Amino acid sequence: MKNYAKFIFDMDGTLVDSKDAVEKAWSLWATEHNIDVAHILAISHGRPADEVIKELMPHLNIKQEVAKLEAIELSNVDSVKPVRGAIAFLSELQEHDWGIFTSAPRALAVERLKAASIPIPQILVTVEDVQKGKPDPEGYILAAQKLGKLPEQCLVFEDALAGIHSALAAGCDVINITAVAPEQPLVTDVISVKDYFGVSVYLDNNLISI
Repeated sequence: MKNYAKFIFDMDGTLVDSKDAVEKAWSLWATEHNIDVAHILAISHGRPADEVIKELMPHLNIKQEVAKLEAIELSNVDSVKPVRGAIAFLSELQEHDWGIFTSAPRALAVERLKAASIPIPQILVTVEDVQKGKPDPEGYILAAQKLGKLPEQCLVFEDALAGIHSALAAGCDVINITAVAPEQPLVTDVISVKDYFGVSVYLDNNLISI
């Protein structure tokens, strides 16, 4: 059993089930721009919206398109719910023991957390805080730094392949939560669990074990 100083969580698909809201927003955007919906859903999972849009349609006004997506998603926060066991799992942790790194913008992240009754942590790293989004390790390195620890002292919970690669590149260990997204293939040294009922927490001398 390995001990960790802090936990870092992805948000969408890891703490909150926002799949319906995310897919609705991307589907509407893809239809507007005559892009295959299945393709955009496949490549957007876990990644910042601006990077996806730049990849697909770099000639567009990226900020304007991201704002459109965010407006659609904000209008659908009522469909967001917690991932199974997440609320109970977080209640076992001290407030200073964990943080979030999400590819979502801060305003949307706060509204989704509220809608899912997930507490908003002191450390909330969002897409505005980084120069490079997932799978770049910058965000998880920054989250660990804000928590006062090295990345290798932190355990990350993720659902998306881009996020898993981001956390591993930062030096964190990773648990893959599969309640919303399927288990991610071809990733070694990653534990997969269906939801938080498959994880138990043990606190000892300011360290956390699972």
